[in-house]
Amino acid sequence: MLVRLFALLSIAFLSGLLSCQKQKEAPVYRVIGEAFAGPNQLPLRQDVSLRSPVIATVQHGERLDILDRRRRYLQVRTKTQLIGWVDIRLLISAKQMEQLDELAKRYKDSPSMGRATVFDTLNIHTDPNRSSPTFLQIQEKEHFDIIGHRVVLRVPYQGETIEIDDDTPKVIAKKKRQKKEPAITPPPSPAAPKLPDNWLELSRSASEASSADSKPVPSKPMDDLALVRNKDGRVGWAVSNAIFLEVPDDVAQYAEGKRITAYFPMGEVHDDGKVHNHYLWTTQSQKNAPFEFDGLRLFTYNPRRHRYETAYRERNIRGFFPVLVSAPEFRIIVEDDSGKLWLKAYAFDGTRVKSLGKQPYNLPSDAPPVSTKAPLPPNTDTSLFDRLRKLFPGQD
Repeated sequence: MLVRLFALLSIAFLSGLLSCQKQKEAPVYRVIGEAFAGPNQLPLRQDVSLRSPVIATVQHGERLDILDRRRRYLQVRTKTQLIGWVDIRLLISAKQMEQLDELAKRYKDSPSMGRATVFDTLNIHTDPNRSSPTFLQIQEKEHFDIIGHRVVLRVPYQGETIEIDDDTPKVIAKKKRQKKEPAITPPPSPAAPKLPDNWLELSRSASEASSADSKPVPSKPMDDLALVRNKDGRVGWAVSNAIFLEVPDDVAQYAEGKRITAYFPMGEVHDDGKVHNHYLWTTQSQKNAPFEFDGLRLFTYNPRRHRYETAYRERNIRGFFPVLVSAPEFRIIVEDDSGKLWLKAYAFDGTRVKSLGKQPYNLPSDAPPVSTKAPLPPNTDTSLFDRLRKLFPGQD
């Protein structure tokens, strides 16, 4: 009897160990894709709800395994085997990661058009489209450089997408039943009505209508974007109207309502122990213009009058980035009325600006033609900088 009781207890004990072992085993997941964290810090939530608690935070560029999908939310697993849910719009694909690395290398040494900051969190996008994935967020009062500009038509983002091997069975539409022909033939259709007497007037198109009757065609929405580079050398696109160039207030007050697109220090002067810079800036008075600036102005600080004064100014021009400054000289690229580009050079002696002449400038053969009739491609092509450096060696 004791032997039988001992055997039963042993069996119960072993079965309990086996059940505990099975409970300790982690569930097996099927990986259906891969993605990378977009923002600087990406929170993973316990469930798809935004009110769900955050169980982990991953850094930008960390690889994640995709395990499941619910509409626009993905269940992902980190390298430390933590599993959570995240919005698909906060993830970027492997190809986009390669493109971001290439973008950073390409514009590593591009000249800055001015130091800028923001007063609220600014999203940096992978492509020149405000709907493209956000891979970086610049925080309030953080500093970065402006290196390029582009005006684009606002369209839905159709860039690289994250590939997901989701074999969920699709819903098959039911076939419509064919209608049975009626046993009795229906009566013939009635004759078509006669055309109205003014059918010619009713059939006129909008372009043929009189200007008084025709409605104005609504303009297509455009986006003004800036190519920016942060202190870590990462490069991306941001909406321009959220960016503020760090021009001193005693100079910025002369902007006359125009947007300052670039600025450069042009030398120092001392006044009562304080250091003041001379400044060259470019401004834009037009909205969504396909060029970077239509005004150029150089300010000098007068220590006797303790104020800034205008030493040189140009208006109504069509200028393009980059503006190359190597004080006391600077060079700009402008377009004339015929659409021809010119490279104009100037010298600044501390009080006045002298023109050093101009010469025709042609974009490299691999770059699209420049025209003020259509939005420009990125004006910070490395081939453009290389060509300028060959024309003016030593001027970086």
